[in-house]
Amino acid sequence: MSSASAPYRFMVVDDSRAIQAIISRVIEDCGYPAIDVRRACDGEEALSLLPGFTPQLLITDWHMPRVSGLELLQTLRQLGQTQVKVGFVTTESTPAMLEQARTNGAVFIVNKPFRDGELIEQIRSAVPCADAAPRQAPAAQADAAPAPADEPEAPAPEDYPLSLAHAHGLIEHTLGKQPFTLERHAAMAVERLGPNNLLGLYSAPGKPAAAVAVFDVHAVCLVGGAAARLPTGDLTAAQLAAEPTEVMVQQATTFMRAAGMMLQAGGSPDGCTLTRTMQVAASFPKLEEVLARTSERVDYQLTLPGLGEGRLSFIAL
Repeated sequence: MSSASAPYRFMVVDDSRAIQAIISRVIEDCGYPAIDVRRACDGEEALSLLPGFTPQLLITDWHMPRVSGLELLQTLRQLGQTQVKVGFVTTESTPAMLEQARTNGAVFIVNKPFRDGELIEQIRSAVPCADAAPRQAPAAQADAAPAPADEPEAPAPEDYPLSLAHAHGLIEHTLGKQPFTLERHAAMAVERLGPNNLLGLYSAPGKPAAAVAVFDVHAVCLVGGAAARLPTGDLTAAQLAAEPTEVMVQQATTFMRAAGMMLQAGGSPDGCTLTRTMQVAASFPKLEEVLARTSERVDYQLTLPGLGEGRLSFIAL
C-alpha cells in the first residue's frame, strides 16, 4: 500500500447480486483496516470499471453472460494489467478448464458453495496485510444478545451448514434497502414456534433428506413480507395474527430455495435442492424431532427495526 490510510481495493464480479453481497461481506470479515469494494455483474462491466479503479484483487465467477471470468482474466493479461490479482469463486470443476485459469495467472480457485474461512484464507494470502484484525465470530462479540433463559446456550460458532456471511448476503439481496440485523442465536426451541411455521426439506445427490430449514411464523412474515415490499401495516398484522399471507409464504419459500444453493450438507459441492415446503404447527412431530438435534445446525435471529424479530434454523440431517 502506498499510504497507511489508503483502503485495500477489491472488485467482485458475479452475475448474482446475492453472491456479490456474500463475497463482499466475506471481504469485510478479513479484518483489513479499510476497504473499497466495487461490484460488477459480468466481465464486460468489470472491464468498463477498470480505467477508473484498479483493484489489488479481483474475485470473479466463471460462467457469466457476455464476458466470462476466464475471458476477463485473459483480457486483463492481454492489456498488461499484471498487477491485478485474480481469484475465482465458481462451480466450474473441470480440471482442464481450471488449469487454463491457473496458466493465465489465477491466484486461487474456490468452489461454490464455499466456507467463509476458506475464502478468507485465500483473500488474505493474495492481499497480505500485517495490520489485519483477527477474524471474530459474531456470536463471540461482547455486545452479542444473551440467550433467553428458557433456551439452551448457543453452540460454538461454525459455518456448517450455512454461514452467517451467506445468510446475510441472501437476506440483503432479498430485502433490498430494508434495514435489518442478523446474528447467531441459541438453538430454536419448540416453545418458540407458533401455529404457522414454515418447514423446508432439502435433498442432495444420493441423499433425499440432506437438511431442513425451519422459519418461525415471525420470520415467514418478515422475510416474505419485506421481500414482497408489502406495507408495514400488513407485516405487523400478519405477525399479530400469526398468519402469514400466501404471498409471504411464497417469498419465504423463494428465499429457502436460494439458501439451498449455499447449504454445506449432504456431501454435495454444489449445495442442496429444496424439494418440499409445508406450513406446520409447533406440535408437528417431525418438527419436534428435528429441533431436538444439538449439532450440525445454525440458528439465526433476524431483526427488522420497528417490525420485530424472527428465527431461522438450518439443520443438516
